[in-house]
Formats: sequence, C-alpha cells, structure tokens
Amino acid sequence: MLLRRITKHVKEQNWFAVGIDFIIVVIGVFIGIQVANWNDNQNTKAALAASLERLDKEVSLNMELIDDVLVYYENGRSDFDTARKALNVCAVSEEGQVALEALLFDLVSDVQPNFVTVSLDQLANEGRYQDLLSPGFQQTFVTYAGRLNEEHEQLTSHYEQMWARHVNYHPAISSFFPGEDETEVGQWGFKLDRPYEEVCADPEFRTQFINTIGFYSAIETRLLRLRSEVEVFRASLADELERL
Repeated sequence: MLLRRITKHVKEQNWFAVGIDFIIVVIGVFIGIQVANWNDNQNTKAALAASLERLDKEVSLNMELIDDVLVYYENGRSDFDTARKALNVCAVSEEGQVALEALLFDLVSDVQPNFVTVSLDQLANEGRYQDLLSPGFQQTFVTYAGRLNEEHEQLTSHYEQMWARHVNYHPAISSFFPGEDETEVGQWGFKLDRPYEEVCADPEFRTQFINTIGFYSAIETRLLRLRSEVEVFRASLADELERL
C-alpha cells in the first residue's frame, strides 16, 4: 500500500509527499532493525543466563567432588598419624604395621577428583556472550578455568608419583587378595614382604615413604586451597546471574 502511494506521488510529482513517505520508510526500517536487535539481545541474555545456571550446577558438583576427597583424607587421618609416628620410633609395633599397611592402601586409592568442565568449556567458546559479561566476571571466569586446569595437571602428577615411586614398584611391598573362604567383600590390600623393623630401618624405604607422604599431603593442601577459590568464583557467578 505504501509503495502504491509513493508511486502515485511520483507520478503526480508531489515531491514533498514523496519525501514524507521516504522518511516513514526509513523510520520504519530503523525501528524494525532496533526491535530485531533488541529481541536478539534478549534471546542471547536468556541463553547466557541458562548457560550460567548450568555452570553453577557444575561448580557445585566440583565442590562435592573436592569435599568427597577431603572427607576421605579426614577418615584416614588416624592411620596416617599412627604410621608416621611408628616409623619415627622404628620399634616393632603391630599397631604401627597395621596402620602402615592401611596407609599404603590409602595412598593408591582414587584421590584425584575428575573435575567437570562441560558448561565451562561451552561458555568459553561462545563469543556472543562475552560482551554481555561484566569485566569483573570475565576475569574471575578466566582465573577459575585456569585454576581447574592447573590443579588437574598437578593432582594427576602427584597421584602418579605416589603410585609409581613407592607402593607399586617398591620391593618390600606386595599385594594380597582374599582367599576362597573369605565372606567379606573388599578384603584385599598391601602388605610388607620383610619384617617391620627391617623395612622401618631401610633408608630407601624411609626416603620414598617421606616423598610419597609429601605428595599425599600436598593433594589435600591443594584441594583445600582450591575449594576456597571455587567458593569465591561461585559467589561471583551468583552476582553475575543477579545482574542479568
């Protein structure tokens, strides 16, 4: 209808009316573009909010993984302290040997949390979201992603060192399995192949044991520090969601 009207005005050489119609067309196109941009922006904001909410759930899951490992450490604290003190004294002690063998089993248990980063990676790869995120959260996001990657590499290294350097390859340590008459599931672990007092006095064993315990303790220390940093990121994430 507008096109017919413009054509009519041109034929009549009513240039003023043609100008008015042209302005109306330009304004209409401009408003249409603005509305489309606004809709796209709102849709992008909604998608970003959903992505951040998924990330929040992912962060919660990673915190649970960290807490599970820290609980495991706490439950094994008694064996850890008893075995260390027994090796310090280096006197024959049934309690010390039991604690040491239990600790050797703890040292090869899965204490490396496998962090979930699906939502984190998706958000990092969505360039359209970056302009909508606040500068402060962008920095916090990069820091969180970097810390997870760093801790994964360090914890993997520590875990491999514990297994390979002390328990798995040490000639004084072997594994045992339940006999056929065992009724209780899970009765297997590691044992000393030499008398306790000999193993205790063996400088190689003591050195490797100290190094292994160092790796073991470092995992707990790193996870405690990481948990605090994850809490800071989660608070920043909550603020960002509220801002959107």
